Amino acid sequence: MEAQEKILKTALLMFFKFGIKHVTMDDIAKELGMSKKTIYQFYKEKDDLVNQLCDVEMLIQEKVFFEISQIAKDPVHEIMLISIKMREMMQHINPLFFLDLQKFYPIAYKRFQKFKEECAYKDVVNNIKKGKEMGIYRQDVDVEFASRFSLAQIDMLMFGNYFSYDRISLTKASELMLEMFVYGICTIKGHKLINNYKKIKEEE
Repeated sequence: MEAQEKILKTALLMFFKFGIKHVTMDDIAKELGMSKKTIYQFYKEKDDLVNQLCDVEMLIQEKVFFEISQIAKDPVHEIMLISIKMREMMQHINPLFFLDLQKFYPIAYKRFQKFKEECAYKDVVNNIKKGKEMGIYRQDVDVEFASRFSLAQIDMLMFGNYFSYDRISLTKASELMLEMFVYGICTIKGHKLINNYKKIKEEE
């Protein structure tokens, strides 16, 4: 692994664990066992590191969502797979990470919002349209509203102060949000698909 890639990977794990603000360049250098001077060869300051890290991560997430859309059997399955992927990611993230991103790193935060608007929004729209065509989502669902609502849920989860994460984990909150969303837009046929993927036996 090259030095720059190593720095990004280690910084991300530390930011996820402790929040961005609480991790210094000295902390990252110590964790890597390299001099701070080496890190500054690639990143002129911490803000630069955070901004570049966000750019790299958004490209990775874009690829992940595309791959999920390619292997999903149907729109419900796609949301189930996204839920699994989000659970895997969220279980390693301290909620402080998102709050720090929003409050102290405006360029990186803006990059995240751009990804949400240009990539995530488009994916949700396509998912809902396809689900309606297949009869697994309700025909009366307003695609634009439902897609925007889905993104608003992400903001509420990551940047709002609506939940006490000492009572419910970030991982569980993300799972419940996606589940409530998909159950809300599904037809009976869609509900059966959800139960099938979750291996739930339900009375008619």
